[in-house]
Amino acid sequence: MIKDNISNADYHASDGISSSDVKTVLLESVWHWHHAVHKRTDAMDVGTAVHDIRLEGGKNIIRGPETKRGNAWKDAETEADFSKKLLLTQKNYDKAQAIADTLLEDDVCKNALQAPNAKIEHSIFVDCPVTGLKLRCRPDIYDPDNKFMSDIKCTVDPSPEGFTKQCYKYRYDAQAFFYTMVAQLAGWEVKQFRFLAAGNTEPYISHMHIMSIDAMQLAKNDVMRALKEIAEAKQTNTYKTGWDRFTMLNPPKWMADNLDFDKGE
Repeated sequence: MIKDNISNADYHASDGISSSDVKTVLLESVWHWHHAVHKRTDAMDVGTAVHDIRLEGGKNIIRGPETKRGNAWKDAETEADFSKKLLLTQKNYDKAQAIADTLLEDDVCKNALQAPNAKIEHSIFVDCPVTGLKLRCRPDIYDPDNKFMSDIKCTVDPSPEGFTKQCYKYRYDAQAFFYTMVAQLAGWEVKQFRFLAAGNTEPYISHMHIMSIDAMQLAKNDVMRALKEIAEAKQTNTYKTGWDRFTMLNPPKWMADNLDFDKGE
């Protein structure tokens, strides 16, 4: 099922396993997924604002006062709560705008963002045919003419080498396969998945990264393993860390190599 009229907040409040859940299992464990505590940070808010500026014209964000202190901020919070918009300080709002601008300064990223018939932030809900789990995703951009799917990703380093490290550190590759799989189960053909990497440290710059066939295949193996772990944990109501019962603490190699053992002299 594909829906184009669900707000970002309503989507995140809906049932179903998301790519974030899968990444938590891969990076930590099913225990950490089951007990996850979602925290908001300024960096996350800036990233959300970048998405909103580029994909929805900035209609869901508010440029607030300079600081979060005083009555001016409290008044702005009241307005944001009433309108269900994201409130940022002036500095973070301007930062998000500057980052978002670089996505249009890069011709390849700009073309992806401005695809004539692009489907923006459609929410997709399907049942996994392997595990029976309900799955969901919300791709930033789907280009039905070229069958391309694109995701905006704010990152500390959008360079070829830097983003590759970030991709596997945070398992963006798993997200790419998960989104592709869910979209295809819902009837969308996806020939290529691209990340529009927007640097969030000055000087701001953006660059497109395309997932290779080999990268997607490797990600597939991990995603399916994570989904099976989640399904089994839910079925048995057993959520484990995967850790041993206890851990023997030994000095790290760099310390052990420098130990001056007493030889009894």
